[in-house]
Amino acid sequence: MKICIHRGSNEIGGNCVELHAEGASILLDLGEPLMGSEFGEEALPEVEGLTDGTNPNLLGIVISHPHMDHYGLVKLASPELPKFIGREADKLLRAASAFTPLGMNFENVHHYQDKQPFQIGPFRITPYIADHSAYDSYSFLVEAAGKTLFYSGDLRSHGWKDWAFKRLLNNPPKHVDAMLLEGTTLSRESDGSTVTEADLVDKIAAKIWDTKGIVLAGLSGQNIDRLVTFYKATLKTGRSFVADAYIAHLLHSIGRPSLPDPTSGAMRVFLPNRMKRQIVRSQCFDVVEPFRRSRIYPEEMLTNNTKLVVSFRASMADDFENVNLTRGGRLIYSMWPGYLENGSSNLRDWCAEKGVAFDILHSSGHATFDDLFRLVRAFQPRSVIPIHTLAPERFESLGAPIKHIPDNRWHPI
Repeated sequence: MKICIHRGSNEIGGNCVELHAEGASILLDLGEPLMGSEFGEEALPEVEGLTDGTNPNLLGIVISHPHMDHYGLVKLASPELPKFIGREADKLLRAASAFTPLGMNFENVHHYQDKQPFQIGPFRITPYIADHSAYDSYSFLVEAAGKTLFYSGDLRSHGWKDWAFKRLLNNPPKHVDAMLLEGTTLSRESDGSTVTEADLVDKIAAKIWDTKGIVLAGLSGQNIDRLVTFYKATLKTGRSFVADAYIAHLLHSIGRPSLPDPTSGAMRVFLPNRMKRQIVRSQCFDVVEPFRRSRIYPEEMLTNNTKLVVSFRASMADDFENVNLTRGGRLIYSMWPGYLENGSSNLRDWCAEKGVAFDILHSSGHATFDDLFRLVRAFQPRSVIPIHTLAPERFESLGAPIKHIPDNRWHPI
C-alpha cells in the first residue's frame, strides 16, 4: 500500500488522501480548502477518473465527517463514484441542503457503522466513531496489501463523546504501520488548559444567570455537540431554548432519541425572516410543518425575552432590531474566534450598538498536543504522518518516528 496526500500535509482544511494497493485506489476525504487561492474546481486533485468516472480502478471516496474541509469537493466528483459516509452524517447534510449550500445530497452513497469493517476492493476499512465538533465523525483503520494505516480524521478528547477517545487509548488497533494524524491545534498558542463541553455548560449557565434580558447563542447550526451544551445550560437556568428552523430541521431529520426534540414543545422553534423568505421561494413548507406545535413568534419573544436563550447567527441580526427585545441581553459567541475577524459583519459592533453584552465561550473541536501524545503512545505506530496542520515540525515531539510527506508525492506505507 502507498499513500499520496493531495492536500493537507502543511495546511488546515481541504483534506484529500489517496491510497493505492493491488492496482486499486480510494480517497479518504475530498474537502474544500479553507486557505490559499484555489477553491472549487481549481482545487480538485489530479486523480484519474475523479470527475468523469472513467477510471475503473478508483473505487470510491470515504468521508470521515460532515465538515466542508473534508467533504466539500465531493459534489464535483463523478455521480457514478461510490461515496461512503456515516448514516447520520448523511442525514444531516441532506437536511442542511434545504437551507444552505453547505448541505449535500450524495449520489451512489453507502453507509458505514462504528467498529463494523467493510471492504472496498483490496481495502478493509474499520470505522471508529470520533469525538469531534462535527456530528457523526470517524477515524479509519485501513488494511491492504499486508499494511495497516490509521487515519485520525479530526478528533478530540473533551466533547460529549469523550468515551470514543478513551476507547482508542484503552484498546487501540495493533501493529499500525503508519498513523495519519491531524495536528490542527499545534500552531495555536495554548495555556495548557482544556475547556470541555461539560465545562462550557457551567460557564454558559453562569452568563445566563448574570443576564437580565434575552440570551443569544452564537453557534454553528451543524455543531450538534455545542447545541446540546447550550440546551443543557439553558435547562439548568430554568429558561427555554429557542432553536431557529434550520437547527430544528437538522435535529428532526437526524431523529436520534438522545438529542433534543424540536417537535415536542420542550424546545421552541423560531423562523427568522431570511429563512421564511427562502422557504416561500422554494415552496418547501414541509420543512417547518413538524414544528407547528413548537413555534414561537416575535410577539411572544418580545414579551418573554427574559426567559429565553435563542440560537443566533449574524444573518439573523435583522430579526433582533427591536431594542425592547435586545435591551439587557447578551450574545454568547461559541465558535472559533477567528471567524469574527474573517466574517462579513462585525458582531462586536452590532452588540455595542444594541446594548448587548458580548462574550466568547468556546471549546475547540480538535485534539491538544497532550491528546495527540497520548494517542501516539497508545498506538505505538511505526511512523506518524502529519496532516491538517500548519505546524508539522511540532510532530517531532510526539515520541514516534515522523514521516513528512509533501503534498502530491507518493510514499510507501
